[in-house]
Parts: sequence; structure tokens; C-alpha cells
Amino acid sequence: MIGEQQCKQILETATQSSVVDECEAFLSTNQLSLTRFANNTIHQNVSHSDAQLFIRSVIGNRQGRSTTNNLSLSGIIKCRESARQNACLMPKDPDFLGLPEPSASSKVSAYDESTAFSDPETRANIVNQITTNSERNKLVSAGFCRTGINERAVMTSKGIWAHHVGSIAGLLITSMTNSSAGWAKGSSWRISDLKIDELINQAADKAISGQGPITCQPGEYTVILSNYAVDDVISALNFYGMGAQMVQDGRSWMNGLQGQQAMSPMISIWDDGHDLNGCPAPFDCEGIPRKRVDVVANGIIGDPVYNSYTAGKEGRLSTGHQISPGGGPSAHNLFMSQGNKSEKELIESTDYGIYVTRFFYTRLVHSTGCTMTGMTRDGTFLIEKGKITHPIKDLRFTQSYVDALKNVEMVGSENTLHINEGSSSTNVPSLKVAKFNFTGVTV
Repeated sequence: MIGEQQCKQILETATQSSVVDECEAFLSTNQLSLTRFANNTIHQNVSHSDAQLFIRSVIGNRQGRSTTNNLSLSGIIKCRESARQNACLMPKDPDFLGLPEPSASSKVSAYDESTAFSDPETRANIVNQITTNSERNKLVSAGFCRTGINERAVMTSKGIWAHHVGSIAGLLITSMTNSSAGWAKGSSWRISDLKIDELINQAADKAISGQGPITCQPGEYTVILSNYAVDDVISALNFYGMGAQMVQDGRSWMNGLQGQQAMSPMISIWDDGHDLNGCPAPFDCEGIPRKRVDVVANGIIGDPVYNSYTAGKEGRLSTGHQISPGGGPSAHNLFMSQGNKSEKELIESTDYGIYVTRFFYTRLVHSTGCTMTGMTRDGTFLIEKGKITHPIKDLRFTQSYVDALKNVEMVGSENTLHINEGSSSTNVPSLKVAKFNFTGVTV
């Protein structure tokens, strides 16, 4: 962590240019520590620090960008000059209306010092709990425990200044037998929030219960999706279409569905950068306060998230969702509404179906409906008359995620936080889906 004062000094240097019309500087620093384990043994303990400065220069309606990790005076000036030169080379963009104006924002405290400066011994003690349990149950476990700090700061020549520091903690466990595996993941900005015992038992129970799987024929099934699988669903919907640029380009699953009842009335999805139950960040990399956006409200498709450029094309204001310096807007701190049934009750309500604990290697097939293909993994089970009866071999699926959420019959009562790459997060429950299409059996 550089600290607020030093961030401010760096960005002041980066934006002090008299040869461009406007200038924006965004600084991102990360300090991450990681303890990896495999075969019930810690094999790696590493720390990594990084800082990147992104400068955007504006000349008329031309934009030029440059980036550096050299934060010396000469490095900053060189990056600034490179951004200016790039702006001169870019074509005019009539849709670009200039950098956004300053607007009032509130701070969010998502920083926990004990998490930020967690030492190797703390992480090793967590891993020891996992490996002790694995050895007791004759399992082999692998995974990691990570802690760290994310720092963001932005300044513009138009008067924007914002700074935010957040801590992060994560634990991932894969427990294995000779014929099965179980998987669990926990995330928070406080290490004390990690439900370590629960995660250990989740991974171990799925591995033990998953031994000797039977073959289940492909077809359309009622499924219970654990929160891990729902995280994949919501993350894909975000990546493939919650941003306004994809909607404006006609490449989003939201195209043609806005204002329509395209999902179950039980489904509401929103982004809120200030909610401490996720991984909050109060502003985007343009320095615009993050506004709550209701992407889906009781099954009705709402609005995408906007940055200043896409908002300007529609005569709107940015919702504060320019998450990275390049590319279009994206949601970052997503939530799905809870129901009133436990996951156990979802299973008990199912006469015949499949319990999916996790999706793996999911890829886009078609933007329409956010149609995805992928596999189940690390614990897939047959449900008969409200009980889990057999582990089954993993299945490949091809399924529209929009249609899946249209066919939701029940929603779980407990939401779980998932912090993924880039610190984007989802906070989601388990779901019962009436129709889900499996196309093949994996070996």
C-alpha cells in the first residue's frame, strides 16, 4: 500500500500537463500474500506487490492512453507524454464528450488491518486445519489461502480526487479420494469472516460422498444449483452483457429483453458498490461514485451499468462502472435476492433431479440468452424422492442462463459471498431450476 498522501502526489504529477485539454490518472496498487498447499503439505508461500499508473490524455475529442509501473518522476512524465502522443494519433470520436464532471461521493470502509497484514503463520494455521481433517478422513487436499490489500486512487484535471483501500481474504479447498473430489471456496474482506470449519467439511463431505459415481443419461433435468454454480451463472451474465457497451453494440443477452419479464419473479439482481456484504468500492476508475443499478427486478430486465462514454451516447449520467481503465463498463459487486428455503429443503422438494455443486470451464456459445456450455465438477449427485441417493459422473451442459433463471422454482435462504479475479464479487443463494439441459457425460 502506498498510502493516500503519496497516491495524491503521484496523480498530481500525472495530471499536470498544459499541452492537453484534459487529463485523467488512475493508480492501482496490490499487495497480496499466498500460501499454497498440495498433497496435504504447504509447498509455497509468496508475497507479491504491484503498482500500475494509467494516464488518459484528451485533445479535443481524441483520447490517448498510456500505462507504467515506474512511479519515479521520470517514469510518470514519460507515461504522461506517451498518453499525449497517443491522443494526437487517435481519430476523432464524435461520441466522446470529454472527461466526466466531479460529483459528490461517500467513503466505504472495507479495510481490516488484521487481514491486510496477515502473516504466513496465520495462513499456515488455517491450512493445518484443512490437512489435519484430510488426513483423518484419508483424503488428499490442495488449494490456497490468500490475504492482501487493494488500493485505488483517481485524479482528473477537472477536479476529481478519490482514494479507497480494501482488504481481501480467500480460501480455496479441493479434497480428493482416488475416484472423487470435493470443492469449497470462501471469500471476504475480513479473514475472520471465513467459515473455515464449514468449508473444510463441505469439501471433505463431497469428496467422501462422491466415491463410486454412476452414469446418468443426458437430458433435461430439474437441478439444485449450489451457490458456487449460481456464482458462475451471475458472473457469466455480467461478463456477457450487463455493461452498456455490449448492449449498445447488440452483443448482450439484455438486447430485446429490457422491460420484459424474462426471468422468474423470484429473481432480482443488482450491483451496489457501497454494500459491505460484498467487495465494495465506492467509485470507478473515472472517479465517479458507484450507483446502485437494478439489473433484474422481480424477473423484469432493467438497465445495464454505464461509464461516462456509454452514458453520454444516450444522454444519461454514468452509474460509476468503468471498472478497469480500458474496455467498457461492468458490474462489480453483484447481489441476488434470497428466498425462504434452505438448500436442504430445495433438495427435499425435488422428486427426481440433479444436485450440482459446481460448474467448471464454462464458455459462451451464443450471446442470445447467454447460452453457455460447460461441465459439472467436484460433486454431482442424483436426487430421488427428496434425497441424494448416488454420486453421478460429471455431465456436460449447454444451457441458456437466462432461461435457467426463468425456470427457477425456489430460491435458497442463505447467500454466500464469492470474490473472483479482479476482486469482482457475487453474493448469491442456491437455486432450484425446473429445466436444465445436459448434453453429454464426461469420462
